[in-house]
Amino acid sequence: MRRLRPPPTTMSATASASAILTQPAPPPLHPFRPLFFCAALAASLGMLAWGAFLHFGWLPSAALTNPFYWHAHVMLFGFGGALVGGFLLTASANWTGIATTTRRSLLLLTATWAIARILLLTPLPFWIGALFDVGYLFGLVFLVGRVLWLSRNKRNAFLILILSFFAGLDIAFYTGVLAGNGVVPTRALIGVVDLLMVLMLAIGGRVIPFFTGRKLSGHTMWVNKYLIWAVNSGGALVLLCGLGGAPDLPRGILMLAVAALALVRLAGWRGWQAWREPMLWVLHLGYLWLAIGLVVRGLALLGIHPMPEIDTLHGITVGALGTLSLGMMTRVAQGHSGVAIQSNAALTVMFVLPSAAAILRLGINRPSGWVWAAVAWFVAYVIYLVVIGPLLVRGRVAAAAH
Repeated sequence: MRRLRPPPTTMSATASASAILTQPAPPPLHPFRPLFFCAALAASLGMLAWGAFLHFGWLPSAALTNPFYWHAHVMLFGFGGALVGGFLLTASANWTGIATTTRRSLLLLTATWAIARILLLTPLPFWIGALFDVGYLFGLVFLVGRVLWLSRNKRNAFLILILSFFAGLDIAFYTGVLAGNGVVPTRALIGVVDLLMVLMLAIGGRVIPFFTGRKLSGHTMWVNKYLIWAVNSGGALVLLCGLGGAPDLPRGILMLAVAALALVRLAGWRGWQAWREPMLWVLHLGYLWLAIGLVVRGLALLGIHPMPEIDTLHGITVGALGTLSLGMMTRVAQGHSGVAIQSNAALTVMFVLPSAAAILRLGINRPSGWVWAAVAWFVAYVIYLVVIGPLLVRGRVAAAAH
């Protein structure tokens, strides 16, 4: 009696199933990849739309009909929200050794951010876009808070408070707009600027001396733990005084004091010795803009500088945030993509453009200066998308080579 052989298709199917089961899982999708790309898109396209309004009077949003509210919101909550999300989700995973996102949760989070941006351009009631916008920020609170809690990472627990404040200020902004109250949205927007300033003082104060000391052999720095506490606490006090409606005089004095402390701390890092390293001096330059921004704001609040406080905020938003964001987004993208962390001619130009934009915005406080500042900012983030964007999309080069 002849023995029957199993059909070949059975063996083929079994082998195929076995191959599928033994294939390595796809590499993790780092949070900075989609979110930094979104941040650069919001920074460039948002500024392009703002420039169109300044030059042609074209209203960018059908939902937020106040163009100044829209401009501030898309820069602080759109660009700033994606930037903060990409950085903190990636950094929290490095600090704790626990993945902050899965591919699915990251794509859902990114889609929530993108849907909010699109809805806020449409004629639909803007509270619909607001739900997605606030939902994105609370998603950050949950994802970052989860890994910090699981790892009992007390040192960075303040980030949960920072992100919660971020979401709360977004709610306050929308609530004020819905109620027709002009004071609440403005105070919320100023509060976000101060919140980002606190984050830059704290995180920048950690990473800038670390990267500088690691890159420059024999580099000595002066560091004082009491000065660190004073700078960070002073920044937090600036935030709380602004939200609490403190008078201009004490707020102005406080800002000048924090600026002086920040300058002392910056001088202790001796960043001038890094002048040959654009990837380093861009971070020192961004931190310098924090102090400059606080000085300009403080002088305005004291009545010494004639510019309104709302205009002086650009020293921190354009000068500090613009410079530090490009420096860190470039460093993180290169470092996680397996390429050398270094600058080239295009990136070096990109690093100085936010400073040019801030000088134009603060020095020529009229629409002509605003337009040229917008152009400088727009070009900077287009350079980022062109030069660094491919690294965000294609993943780690070294992994592909192996």
